[in-house]
Amino acid sequence: MSRLVGMPLVLVVLLALLLVPVAAAAADDGVGGEDASGGDGEPAVDVGAQTALQAAQVDPAVAGVLAGREVSVESTTPWGGTAGQPAGYTVQYRWDAAQAAEITGDWPLLRSDSAVPEPPYTTAPYRIVAHDVTGLQVDVLLAGPGVLQVKPVDAETRFVLDEQTWAPFSWIPWFTANPWVLAPVYVVLAVLLMVRAWLRSRAWNRRLPSMTRYDRQFIARVAVLLFLLAGFAWVCYSGWYAATGPSLDGGSSAGSLATLPLLLIPPVLFVAGLILELGAGPHRGSWALLAVLSAAATAYFLAAAMIGATTNLNLSYYILLGVLTLIAIPRAFSTSKMGWSRNPILPYG
Repeated sequence: MSRLVGMPLVLVVLLALLLVPVAAAAADDGVGGEDASGGDGEPAVDVGAQTALQAAQVDPAVAGVLAGREVSVESTTPWGGTAGQPAGYTVQYRWDAAQAAEITGDWPLLRSDSAVPEPPYTTAPYRIVAHDVTGLQVDVLLAGPGVLQVKPVDAETRFVLDEQTWAPFSWIPWFTANPWVLAPVYVVLAVLLMVRAWLRSRAWNRRLPSMTRYDRQFIARVAVLLFLLAGFAWVCYSGWYAATGPSLDGGSSAGSLATLPLLLIPPVLFVAGLILELGAGPHRGSWALLAVLSAAATAYFLAAAMIGATTNLNLSYYILLGVLTLIAIPRAFSTSKMGWSRNPILPYG
């Protein structure tokens, strides 16, 4: 009976001895598997992020900014990944404030101006000038042209935007850097036009204008009307393009011109000029008021371009309103009715 009881105990001991090597082998396999997956438990390398980093670093614009600086990758954020929105990454670089950069160049910006790139990923080249830059954002499309967008961002410091222009002003950087060069020309022309208009107004009553004179006047007025129409169309287009496009300083239009009234002032002035030019009655006071308002707006938009960020919007307003001022000045001094008839119109009062 004792033998029957002892046999199971012997079998249990033998089975335990056989399981010890198996458990040790399983432990060794577990260690080997940990080493294969990274040793210290590090996550697997993101192939998409590595591809985006490589594409960003070989881009000439990005490489030019990062060269010579101790740069760290702050984040690599994925976006897209669906059939309607191809995958890409937003890479953000950061460096120390002591190495703050001054950037100047033509960079691609997305027209959507959204936080995350959205199809159809339409880009436009912009001339960007900024200083105190310590951060850079690069949006990379994995399947496609590569780098979609490069723009400065706030990091160790808050960057200062000096210029954000597009064609045609981006083609003439010497003017965008010094928009004040037109101001002396406007002032000199305004003085000359005022003197000439005043002298002609004194001599007008002493002779009756000839038909040839009226022919010249008619041609000049047609040219003025064409300019007013073209100017109105251009200021409307500039306002729309700036308001619907990217703005690196956060406003709907760079240069602190984000409020709607300021965007509407130039088109309203051009409409007023069209109404006065098409009218046949005497509008000396109205033309004088238009000249004063246009001159004040010209000075304001010049100050916006000089103090804030230089953009196509404030440059277009500055140039066109300056010309509108020069057109309004001689009409404010005219002593004759501005009729469209070829028949002589007698002077008034």
